[in-house]
Parts: sequence; structure tokens; C-alpha cells
Amino acid sequence: MPRYTVTIEDKEFDIVLEYHADRLEAVVNGKPRKIAVHKLGDTRSLLLVDNHSHEVDVRAAGTNGLRTVFMQGMEIPVTVENYSLAQMRKTAGISAGPSIEKMFRAPMPGLVMQIKVEPGQQVKAGDPVVVIEAMKMENILKAKGPAKVKAIHVSQGQSVEKGDKLVEFE
Repeated sequence: MPRYTVTIEDKEFDIVLEYHADRLEAVVNGKPRKIAVHKLGDTRSLLLVDNHSHEVDVRAAGTNGLRTVFMQGMEIPVTVENYSLAQMRKTAGISAGPSIEKMFRAPMPGLVMQIKVEPGQQVKAGDPVVVIEAMKMENILKAKGPAKVKAIHVSQGQSVEKGDKLVEFE
């Protein structure tokens, strides 16, 4: 049974998975969970977790197990590590924190509704940076790690395309 350490906004979860033909059983921090997964596309899935449904879009966001999960209009940075390797990393005193990229780019086309930061401001993982409206939903884009805002490349009300520069960090 595969075992992982999953980090979401500085909170670690110990997850053990057991795959069955019709379902996935997981033990999260010692608590059993029943999960059904229905693929909706390459990156999108519908999860039924303990009879609660969640539509998620999970995308790789670089190296070291970093993923970006889009769920309920939010962008959530998630790190997934093999449990044994995570324990060795901790024992060695090595941080698992994702290194933040210098340029924060639009993950989708949309309209900039709000800019939540200003140049010189310190942010930490999970802090809101920009709100983009896409497909009639507000998407709160959050910092992936600690950084200082160097420059803002967009303004409120501006249309952006996927990959456009939003905010630059030092």
C-alpha cells in the first residue's frame, strides 16, 4: 500500500492508500476515508469523499512533487512526497517547502478582479495574491511560498491570457 506525506499550506497529512476495483480506501492521519474517483478529463476529477462530492483539477507545478489543485474557485499549492523519503528529509533537517518562482503567471485566461498585494509586501504560502474571474467564477490565486513582492504587472479590470505575467517576486 502506497504511503505519502502531503503538505497543504504548511500542514502535513500522512496518507496511506489502498486501491480496489471500484473504490479507493485511504487512511488520512489515522482516520479511514472511503473515496470514489471519477475522471472528467486529463487533469479534472470528481471525488466522492465520505459521501461529499468535490470537483478538482490537479496539475503538476514543477518538480519535487509540487502540484496545484483548483477546487471551489481556489488555487491550492500541494506537495506530495513518498512517506519514507519525507521522513529521511525531516531527519536530515531539509525543508520540504516549495521554492517560489520569481514570476507569478495567470493559470487561465480571465479578468483581474482584485490585486491583493503591493510592491514591497511580504507574503507567505497561502496568502491571496490576485483574484481572477474565469468562466463566471472568482479564482483566488495564492502565494506558493514566502516571498517579497517586487512588481505588479497587471491592473484591476485587465483581461489576461494563460501564462501572462501577474506579479513578480524578489
